[in-house]
Amino acid sequence: MNRKNAASKAWGRTAGGMAIIIGLMCSSAGAQTADSTIARIKATNKVKIGVRDFSVPFSYLDANQKPTGYTIELCQAVVESLKKELNLPSLEVVMQSVDLSTRIPLIQNATIDMECGSTVNTLTRQKQVDFSYVTAVASDQLLVKASSPIKELEDLAGKVVALPNASTSLTMLMSINTKKHLNMRLMYVRDQAEGFLAVQTGRADAYITDNMILYGLRKEAKNPAEFRITGRPLSYLPYGIMIAKNNSTLLAIVNRTIAEKSRSGESKMMYDKWFGQLNMPLSPLTKAAFDVNSIPD
Repeated sequence: MNRKNAASKAWGRTAGGMAIIIGLMCSSAGAQTADSTIARIKATNKVKIGVRDFSVPFSYLDANQKPTGYTIELCQAVVESLKKELNLPSLEVVMQSVDLSTRIPLIQNATIDMECGSTVNTLTRQKQVDFSYVTAVASDQLLVKASSPIKELEDLAGKVVALPNASTSLTMLMSINTKKHLNMRLMYVRDQAEGFLAVQTGRADAYITDNMILYGLRKEAKNPAEFRITGRPLSYLPYGIMIAKNNSTLLAIVNRTIAEKSRSGESKMMYDKWFGQLNMPLSPLTKAAFDVNSIPD
């Protein structure tokens, strides 16, 4: 064998060995990142939940400034599932306030393990985080003063419309505004309370967001009769619990909990408990979601 061939074979063995080593390193890195949330929960005996302060009735602060609501109750059931499945009976729960702009970054940087608020599952957001089964379904509508002549979106031509920044409502409204040449002036707000206040003080002619949120805002008003929810449904908005990507074990536990609640009828009971107080009946789409979620053991 000449030196050239020997060198070639030696290089081949070296390159092959390097490829194997690199492959093992990549596999190891993948193993370290997969299910990192579950690993963190086990290591710290703590689960960190992102909550919203004003998203009635999903997630909001009660009279004692404690998080409560429909999604909070559902996530409490998930915590019970975590205790059983991970054998962590004394699992500590830490609540972290999040808003429209911080909820996804705080999931991504591991500040919170799951977001239990009122976030809509969209294809764009799925590039950044993962979502549970659908927990409820809403649609964009308008909140206006009861004395306002506004009935439909087209009545807002040339007027000021408040809407949440970094929300599905924003994308939808900008598209309609351009296509129909409505020349609406858009006012971006940080949270639901600010959007409601904009209408209440007359700085905006309407606030557009999920109708479930709007019903909650109206109920919490000092005089609910002063406000009206109007207009045709403008969108399909399926809510879900957010977790970080690449955490299949946590996602499976969350989804199993939702399936059990749907199958037993508890999901509907929870819906009636929280949305009934808003005089908002169970929508056909939300009922369909409960039916689809009822996956057998």
